[in-house]
Amino acid sequence: MSRHALSPLFDPQSLIVVSGRPLPLMDSLPGALRARTAEIRLDRDMRCALPDGLAAAAQRPDLAVIAVPREALRATLETLAPARPRAAAILSHEPAPEDDDFCRGWAAAHDCLLLGPHSFGLQRPHVGLNASVHPLLARPGRVALVSQSRSIMAVVMDWADDNRTGFSTVVSLGAEAALDVPRVLDFLVADPRTDSIALYLEDVRNAREFMSAIRAAASVKPVVVLKTGHDGRGRTSVRPLAPADPPAEDGLPPGASGPPPLPPDMVFDAALRRAGAVRVRYFVQLFSAVKALGFAKHPSGRRIAVLANGSGPAQLALDMLGPQQPVMRAELSEATRSALAATLSAKAWIDNPVVEFSIPDPQACEQAVRAIAADPGVDGLVAVFSPDPEADMHAVAQALARAAPGAPKPVITCFMGDAAMRPLRRVLDDVGSPAFRTPEAAVNAFGNLATYHYNQQLLLQTPPPEPPGQEPDLTGARILIDGARREDRLILTEPESKALLAAFHIPVVPVILARSPAEAVIAAQQTGFPVAIKIDSPDVMRKSAVRGVHLDIRDTAELITAYHRMLANARAAAPQARIAGVTIEPMAGPPGTVKLSAGVARDPLFGPVIRFGPARSRSDSPANQSLELPPLNGFLARQMMERTPIWRYALAEQVPHPALDMLEDVLVRISEIVCALPDIETLDINPIMVDGGRVVAADTRITLTRATAGDADPGLGGYRHMAIHPYPARLVRHLQFKDGSPYIIRPIRPEDAAPLQDFTRNLSDQTRYMRFISFMRELSPRTLARYTQVDYHRELALVATIWEADPDHAGELREIIIGVARYLLNADGRSAEYALVIADAWQRRGLGMQLMSALVDAAARQGLAFIEGVVLGANRPMLTLMSRLGFQIEPDADDPTMRRVVSPPLRADASPSGNGITSS
Repeated sequence: MSRHALSPLFDPQSLIVVSGRPLPLMDSLPGALRARTAEIRLDRDMRCALPDGLAAAAQRPDLAVIAVPREALRATLETLAPARPRAAAILSHEPAPEDDDFCRGWAAAHDCLLLGPHSFGLQRPHVGLNASVHPLLARPGRVALVSQSRSIMAVVMDWADDNRTGFSTVVSLGAEAALDVPRVLDFLVADPRTDSIALYLEDVRNAREFMSAIRAAASVKPVVVLKTGHDGRGRTSVRPLAPADPPAEDGLPPGASGPPPLPPDMVFDAALRRAGAVRVRYFVQLFSAVKALGFAKHPSGRRIAVLANGSGPAQLALDMLGPQQPVMRAELSEATRSALAATLSAKAWIDNPVVEFSIPDPQACEQAVRAIAADPGVDGLVAVFSPDPEADMHAVAQALARAAPGAPKPVITCFMGDAAMRPLRRVLDDVGSPAFRTPEAAVNAFGNLATYHYNQQLLLQTPPPEPPGQEPDLTGARILIDGARREDRLILTEPESKALLAAFHIPVVPVILARSPAEAVIAAQQTGFPVAIKIDSPDVMRKSAVRGVHLDIRDTAELITAYHRMLANARAAAPQARIAGVTIEPMAGPPGTVKLSAGVARDPLFGPVIRFGPARSRSDSPANQSLELPPLNGFLARQMMERTPIWRYALAEQVPHPALDMLEDVLVRISEIVCALPDIETLDINPIMVDGGRVVAADTRITLTRATAGDADPGLGGYRHMAIHPYPARLVRHLQFKDGSPYIIRPIRPEDAAPLQDFTRNLSDQTRYMRFISFMRELSPRTLARYTQVDYHRELALVATIWEADPDHAGELREIIIGVARYLLNADGRSAEYALVIADAWQRRGLGMQLMSALVDAAARQGLAFIEGVVLGANRPMLTLMSRLGFQIEPDADDPTMRRVVSPPLRADASPSGNGITSS
């Protein structure tokens, strides 16, 4: 409801310009803003003076644009300090770490948003703001470009000048001394001028903040990311989620090596996929993405049809399709093929690809585009045309320009060539249909749009709380971990590891520890021959390295011989290792068994990462593995399985559906382990045996972090070891009204979108106006997604719900939302702005008090100092409620019709009543 914290930077109402040379900024400024701009030039001594009256002005200037040599930067900032600009953009050329530290301190001391230093600047074309060193203001558009490199911004701007590509915002972040990627994304999410975002990254500094911001952005707007450093090394050191374990000499023997390290680039891919964003690999693909995002409609799938005037161009496009690609060939319906046969020449191909071998007729091409775009089995169309001297190619381009903009799906065109074809591409660009030079670029552009649609499905997944009766035995699991720590061990034994899995309902092969040959015989008789025996040592992780595994033992004599030989081999290979004995377990995995592996490893930036694939060997390739960030639910786990090669050649064909469901559940349970137990450093189940309808973990290795991690969820701000905050199940409350009727207060989930829309539609005009200060009758799809797809880190929404009979399905119940309360963190990260609305029929029943009590309690647990809100002065019930909650009420300085309400200071250890809140 209030002006965004970054508005002084991106939408300034007044300017100060300090430079040593003329800047292009003044060439494009509208007259009103130019009248509120003060220009200051450096003198020969590289100094400047503040104009009279600027330091004593009642209103702080919004933005100071500073383009001075590096040696003049510090003196310039000190000169500007009395003017107190709300934001500053430092367009220095030379990078210098010591300048970064100075600028960071200066910005904090003077409460100033600071862009840079070492920034190329920013542009906001729709308001005529060119606060950059690029000589031309970009064309207005709907795509925002955010770059961590000033050079990349310069290149993209030059390309855009030549390709008639417009932007809503272009910003080079420079050294990010005070303003980083997450905060800029926060602004662009709310910016009505921005429909999509292109992001060039060189590193990620804080995984939790990055994931929170990019998930929030991608939930409502397409985000495409080009990131360098495929080897995992960025331009600067990164800040991990939790303090990294210090290097230590553990004295572990040769067998103590753990699972292979995570490929950093694959982890980043997994993070972006889960965030709902799209990654491109090459610089040229960023151009294609920017162009497609700026023009094209968004597809609802990845099935593509190709229309061409020759088989060669069509085949180039088809080469980009396939099961491993983000796009696949569409199957045209019989009705579509009939329409094409009646439209095109007799020799034309009317399957996909659709190829016209005769001279292309403009009207026929237009009708073909309309017919293909109307096919329900097609998600998008790529029209590829090569030069034809006998055809009127300009008329063909005009025909496509008539058909493409009104098509219900993306129509992306390609006019191959340069001299004669470049003007034709401009014809399509000008009507909002992206035109490309090569078939590869056109198909790749559609692939970016289709991948965005797929990733949105992953973004929507929020694992709900465990159903009753399926909760893990957290107490038992923590006892196992505490026992190992008391013995100064970082590796759980095989029995301990399997007991921990069993505590989370993962089926395991039973294991018995034998400390003597006699105990080994007893254990084998209990489990039944054949058996496998393995060395049991807290110092040996990879048992095969010390010859500590013996399989398929079929009688007692063989068992005794193997027992003695194994102990001798282990002591010889690892003389310092502590050996407790051997473990006995029944053989698993008869012929035909599918052997898989799953587990967890820690990425230094993104924290725990779950991996899945075939049973691992030393020669196994990372390409065979699928990675995903926790938390998982069933949908995410199944998608993770389907992304592996073993799914295609084994699981989908050989494993029955009940076993696939069990395997899916194992991955979800592994996710629960790493969410609930931050002490887990690595977890490795290798192999997992899938035998008919049975899924069982056969061999397990678990290691612990060197430092005790403590409780995973001390409050909403918990789970510091994870990049994505799990569903905050602790906030679920089962309550009753005074008449005894039950209701639930719980965090919102993505599947609440339809109930939230119904809730909004059923509000009275008065309630709707009090909440939204408008008479809007429903939420737009973008706003609906924004309100329901929260990450529980920077935003929390609580809904009050009841269950009632479903009028559309006799005998069934549906969940109805009757109240919503939410808060969104302010830019300072220490406070939040709240909103509350109660359905008309449920007002004056104490529901508002309970919702706000729960919201304030969650804010306190997150460590916020206070929450605040803006309420209409005429909204007496809301003001009365806030007063009862102990909120301070005062007039809004910017609007006399509004009141600003601020909570009392919050304490993390306080109960709701301790925050001045009482229930009713």
